[in-house]
Amino acid sequence: MDSSVAPNDARDVNISLNNKEFESRAITLESTPRLVTLGTHNSCNAKCVFCLEGSYQRFSLELYKKYFEAKMLPYIKNAEKVTFTGFGEVLWVPGIEEFLDYINETIPNAWKIFTTNATPLRPSVIERILKSKYVIQASVHASHAKLHQELTLLDGQFETVVGNLQKLADLRDEKDLGRQLHIVLTDVLTNMNIDDLSDLLKLAWKLRVQEVRASHVTMFVPDHIEMSCFFQQERANKAIAEGRRVADIMQRGAGGLDSPAAFHVDLPPLFNMAEKPAGSSKDICSDPWQHVYVELQGPVLPCCFWGEHVGNLKEGDELDKIWNGEFYKDLRKGMGTGDPHPWCKSCIRYQGYSVNSIYCHLTNRPKQQAVILAEILKRGLDAGPYFKASDLERLAASRL
Repeated sequence: MDSSVAPNDARDVNISLNNKEFESRAITLESTPRLVTLGTHNSCNAKCVFCLEGSYQRFSLELYKKYFEAKMLPYIKNAEKVTFTGFGEVLWVPGIEEFLDYINETIPNAWKIFTTNATPLRPSVIERILKSKYVIQASVHASHAKLHQELTLLDGQFETVVGNLQKLADLRDEKDLGRQLHIVLTDVLTNMNIDDLSDLLKLAWKLRVQEVRASHVTMFVPDHIEMSCFFQQERANKAIAEGRRVADIMQRGAGGLDSPAAFHVDLPPLFNMAEKPAGSSKDICSDPWQHVYVELQGPVLPCCFWGEHVGNLKEGDELDKIWNGEFYKDLRKGMGTGDPHPWCKSCIRYQGYSVNSIYCHLTNRPKQQAVILAEILKRGLDAGPYFKASDLERLAASRL
């Protein structure tokens, strides 16, 4: 790109070029990705039963400047969307208001995406969110206090969560900011909350969020096996089908509920129905061309589902060389020619995804897959048609 182009124009030019390079299935790119995800970890006040806890360096404005901006500033500046996510609750970082002020000033035109359990949405945070372009992805997995506490181990915080989201939506509507503030409710479906799905959709409607996304729990450790709807498929199908029915009524403005300006619901495919997941009309994933995920501790991944690191910025790798290195070029070539990487073939983002595959419900780290699969067989559970006994030896032999 021309270095003389003004900053805002340079971003627009990059986004346009990135879209064109994806459409043409280019292997080597001149553009940087339109979607950038930053692994910005922090401690968390919740202890969700389906999450993994980890020990990570905690995020701060200083680290953002000294690491992320120092290593990948052009990627951040020229992105359409920048996601701040990771383990923990980034909006509880001490001094988060100063950080939000900083990104409001330095990347004002980018969509800034935060995943949160909604407890940190206090007035000082909301004030800054209302000043720029944000997507707030609120992780709310229950429609009532008892189940919310069982899933998150947040004692007595359900009303705070609901109240904070209500206030955010109220201010969005009062100030007519629907085009720059998008509120999403995200739900991890488990055997603990699957029957609550329809009531959760009704809560989301009343809160006037613009979108609900529900996905099946990922099994990271054997303790997660009993949570997975993979082993209670008939029950899950019943709940998801009823959720669709309820969502359809609400979207048509029936049922005595007030209609928000927009209400999109994304639920998983039904088991054993050969359904495609939402957004999979094309048999291709755009991430090899349009996304990069960089962790605070250094690793680089092509997406949030990937099972191994493809580079490390704290070990001397340069993002430019990774972005157009052999891994990314091979990933683009395979995806573009219809022969994607095996991990891509069983991913929810790809058309070949089947909710009936056990691998869609497991972490992508092969060694950990082997541990979980062995435990599934030990318990006498059916691992489904995509599993082969020979997979265990292959996965266990992996270096990951």
